[in-house]
Amino acid sequence: MLLKRGASYVLDALRDELLTKHPSVVIADCETFYDISAFNLCEQNGYVMETLDIWSSLHPSLKTTAVDWRYEMPYGVIYAKHPTTKVKKFIETMAKQFAEKENVVKV
Repeated sequence: MLLKRGASYVLDALRDELLTKHPSVVIADCETFYDISAFNLCEQNGYVMETLDIWSSLHPSLKTTAVDWRYEMPYGVIYAKHPTTKVKKFIETMAKQFAEKENVVKV
């Protein structure tokens, strides 16, 4: 199961690779973003779902297995154009922590 085409360029690339290199794989589209009903559908139908490791304990009947591939989901933080002092401090701290680890964060 994958989010429907157009929901994520990363998942669209994964979908394209599956369709091109593994044409026997049948992809079930998740019409909305993943929620508990999508996880239940996977469990009930024996589907494999691409998901984030943060959701590994979300459903008691599903097991999450890490994969080593080139697909990485980008993320970000949304905050007001004129943030509070506390939010500014949080963003600065987070940016500093990630910059030290990966040297890639720009604020």
